[in-house]
Amino acid sequence: MNRKEQWVHFKQRWTPYDYAASTFWWITGSLAIPLNIILIYLIIFKSPKSLQLYSIFLINTTLGDLVFTISCTLAQIRLIPNKWAFAYVSYGPAGWIGGSQGGYWAYCVMLHSLFYMFLCFPISFGFRYWILIRPVPEQRSCIIMCFCLWLVAFAQHICFIFSESPVDEIESYLKLNKPQYKLDHFFISGNHMINSPLTSITLATIVLPMFPIYCVIIFFYKRVHNYLLHNSTAMSEGTEKGHRKLIQVLTVQACVPIFLVFPPITLYGLYHLEFIDVTIAEYLVYTIFSVIPVVQPIITLYYIKPYNHGFRRLFCRWMIRPVQTKSLTTVYGERETHYSSSRYD
Repeated sequence: MNRKEQWVHFKQRWTPYDYAASTFWWITGSLAIPLNIILIYLIIFKSPKSLQLYSIFLINTTLGDLVFTISCTLAQIRLIPNKWAFAYVSYGPAGWIGGSQGGYWAYCVMLHSLFYMFLCFPISFGFRYWILIRPVPEQRSCIIMCFCLWLVAFAQHICFIFSESPVDEIESYLKLNKPQYKLDHFFISGNHMINSPLTSITLATIVLPMFPIYCVIIFFYKRVHNYLLHNSTAMSEGTEKGHRKLIQVLTVQACVPIFLVFPPITLYGLYHLEFIDVTIAEYLVYTIFSVIPVVQPIITLYYIKPYNHGFRRLFCRWMIRPVQTKSLTTVYGERETHYSSSRYD
């Protein structure tokens, strides 16, 4: 059977779950991709001088979100964990174009960027606390730190690429352990933990580090909160207002893993350990993850004034009425001319 015939059979055998999940991935991708591209443009061209250092971390995170949402939209993975093996059914263009191998490669990039996203979560909190108690670091040091984090994620990426199992082996394993599934004409790839020990190492690096990473987030969050609480009397009114908003930003950022990271990880763990056995769980893991690159740029665009104003000037010009008032210390410490509009301020 050639690729075109396989694709026709593939579409004919889709279930309502398949259509619903694929539609959701297309929606999140169509939102997240332009949002992150716009944010990258604003970071590069609209960052004030006082934000140049922090913009290194912002563009690093945003590029990771962009790569994740593109690969997620291309792969559209249904995850079927079953005892010692993991099957990945690709519903996206990567499968249509490259077959099972194309779906697996897109999935590898997706996991790589997802893991890097996890590693980058504490950066905002750690950077904010650092500049409160120590001299501002050099740009070179910030770039090196981001690069070192990426090397950790890249090592995981290489391990996962080489842990792929033969498609025939995964299909046979599925027929033996999930005989109710009719997936003969789907683009299937997978890993087997016994035959490929690298699989266990790779999946452990995805699931387990998020828990200590979140402890780091909470640690820095409390440190920043306590510092601002005990030093508010030594700050000007504008600085104190800016730091109050900072607490709001950090609180919102700290909630992202609670709602969009831990639920899919928990769901995956419960399904793999056979505490639950519902087909929809196979789709929900990556549909929930796909919301992260939609939410994160919205948080940045809403709270960081230069990008907020830049976004309005690009897309809501008719709503902006620039009025100069006194300069305010904003969330990340920069001082800028404040613009107001009848709707947003």
